[in-house]
Amino acid sequence: MDRTRVVVYGNSLHMAGIAASLKMDQSLDVVWVDPHSSTARQSLSELNPSVIAFELSYPSTSMDVSLLREKPGVLLVGIDSTSDEILLLSGCSRRVPSVSDLANVIQQK
Repeated sequence: MDRTRVVVYGNSLHMAGIAASLKMDQSLDVVWVDPHSSTARQSLSELNPSVIAFELSYPSTSMDVSLLREKPGVLLVGIDSTSDEILLLSGCSRRVPSVSDLANVIQQK
């Protein structure tokens, strides 16, 4: 069985709880990365995750567009512990050669 690699990128109690809960799912390979580690960004590359879960409210762990460009297949899941909301960011891209095509992509949201 192929397991989906998930990196939990954060060091709060909330993220530790999320990591522990996700580890109970046998289809997931959950790895924790401390964002304060000097090798955190390198670890993200070496682990080659399918998903990176991170805290939206903690500025030093915020993910950016450059990571999506480096790893276009990764799904970034920003978790806001204050509102119980998540923000999904994907590096998937589409070619939109015209403004009409762009309007179609926007309408499909």
